[in-house]
Amino acid sequence: MNTADLRCGILGAVFLLSACTTNRINGPGTRDTVQLPRTGVLHLHATYTAPYCGGADPGPEGMPRPEPWSGAMFLRPAKPDSTGAMARNELSVPVADTIRTDRTGNGYRTLKAGTYLLLDADRVNDTRYQQLLRDHAKPALYTEPIDKACLDRWLHGPFGVITVRGGDTTHVDLPLFDQCPWYNTPCVHYHGPLPP
Repeated sequence: MNTADLRCGILGAVFLLSACTTNRINGPGTRDTVQLPRTGVLHLHATYTAPYCGGADPGPEGMPRPEPWSGAMFLRPAKPDSTGAMARNELSVPVADTIRTDRTGNGYRTLKAGTYLLLDADRVNDTRYQQLLRDHAKPALYTEPIDKACLDRWLHGPFGVITVRGGDTTHVDLPLFDQCPWYNTPCVHYHGPLPP
């Protein structure tokens, strides 16, 4: 290999390396490599709306309205599907962090850049899933046995992913809606009387 070939090879490697980094000028003639941030901030705003379960019609002004919700949600790293928007809740993947909202419904958490699922306590593991299968295996007064295929989807999804980008803040609105007692057990069909 002659000197010209060696010089071209070295210059090619230098250009390749410089194309993969970002440089900034600190002062006259000095350069310093800037590393892209590896963490971002998740801002969660959660609200809760109580159900209207019958009784005297309160009219539009008396209907339940969203209120700030305070509590904990759990973040599990997730591998998005081909659309990049959805992922399965893989229970074998450990929960990475917890985000807590305050009395105004706001919570902040610094996270490694990546994609996450935002889960309630019932979907972090299969404890509630197994309990529901036991409690509702047989039909009862006004209810049918639990729909296992529906319950599998309730636990594993797919669910929408949250993408946290390094050096950026991701804002997520989480509206939570409660249900009336006769409808609040997931995947159990109620066919009894309703209140007037």
